[in-house]
This record gives sequence, structure tokens and C-alpha cells, in this order.
Amino acid sequence: MRISPEAILLAVATILDASVFARAEAVKPPDVSNVILSVSPRTVRWATVHKHPEPADHDPYYHVEVIEKERASPPWQFKRLATHVVVTADALDRSRLRRKAKTYFYKDIEFRIAYRAWHAQPLMQQEAGVCRTTILECVDAADNMRP
Repeated sequence: MRISPEAILLAVATILDASVFARAEAVKPPDVSNVILSVSPRTVRWATVHKHPEPADHDPYYHVEVIEKERASPPWQFKRLATHVVVTADALDRSRLRRKAKTYFYKDIEFRIAYRAWHAQPLMQQEAGVCRTTILECVDAADNMRP
């Protein structure tokens, strides 16, 4: 007598009290997009939009990370100009360059840490750091304020 592999699998699953036929569901990818900020023959700068406005959380802003990469360099060589920038919709639109360029998506661990720190601040401090001009102007201004 020959026992089929399906019968063995069913018996093992029954013993372990597990379901043999697991339902596969599509996992919604994170809602992340890139906005080109500047393109030159040597470098590309872009903002990775990690968080969109969430009225339910009383957060009307976009939350972005700003990356700069030399065009000829390999994907793993890049510079993070800003880990977390809070941006108004108008500032994001003013920052957007209507050109195409090759961009990459990098792990967002640093962004998530900075976002949580921003979210833990009192509301007045959160509002004080909101970018209302363009992203690159805000990043340059923040760099000039550092000691």
C-alpha cells in the first residue's frame, strides 16, 4: 500500500493542529513615492515620501527623507541629506522637479526613528519645524544651523 504525500501532510497538520491550506493574501505595499528635487550631470537629489497627511491623526503634513546620489556611483553609495523633514503639500509641490531620474529606495529605519521622535514632541515644537518653502531650502537652512 502506497501513501500519498498529501495524505502524510494532512496527517502531520492534523497532529500539529495546523491548517494545511493557508490562504495567501496580497500584502499591501507601503505607500512610498519619490519626488525628484534636483538633477545635474553628476548628482540626483530626491525626497522619499514615507508618510502622507493623515487627518485622523491630526497630521496634515508629508514626512520625507532626502537623499543625494552621484549618478555614476553604485546604488549603495549615497548620502542622506535629511533623515526626516516635515513638509506642507505646497512646499512638496514647489520642490517637485518635473524631470525623470533614476532613484532608489533605501531602508527606512533612520526615518522611522526620527519620525517617532518628532511625533513625541509637543505640538508647538512639531509646528516649528515644518518646511513651508522648498525641501532643499529647508535642508540647507537646517545644515547652516548646526554647530
